Amino acid sequence: MDTVGPARVASIGGKWYVLVVVDDFSRFSWVFFMEFKDEAFGFVRDLVPRLRNESHKAMRAIRVFFSIYPSANGVVERKNRTLVEMARTMLDEHRTPRHFWAEALNTARYIANRIFLRAFLGKTSYELRFGRQPAVKHLRAFGCVCFVFEEGGAFGQV
Repeated sequence: MDTVGPARVASIGGKWYVLVVVDDFSRFSWVFFMEFKDEAFGFVRDLVPRLRNESHKAMRAIRVFFSIYPSANGVVERKNRTLVEMARTMLDEHRTPRHFWAEALNTARYIANRIFLRAFLGKTSYELRFGRQPAVKHLRAFGCVCFVFEEGGAFGQV
């Protein structure tokens, strides 16, 4: 797990930081958005029982250590970089305002869990975690133009 931030622009929800948690075996990841870095413990505290309930298996260990150099925490650092680059690309593709960075990052995490293969296992993170192939038919392009209908008949482009 690793925290990223502060972002240059606050998200729509007023968040500045991201906590990225990566499962060492499957590389399945979770992201949590925080206003302050000290909120990280609360997210981890809530995630652990949720993971125990989902997997119905005993959790072997939670590795938490402080590293002076980012390279010492390689797996999650690479995941951070991948997710941030994916999110930045999605925002740039349609010139989406930067305050949508949290939505783009969450979408990047969702996609990465379903499409990136663990090379030596030949399965996606989703397959390793849930034991079945992920459904991807519901996926749509990020940043599509949409219209909001407001009371009184006015339309506005979002």
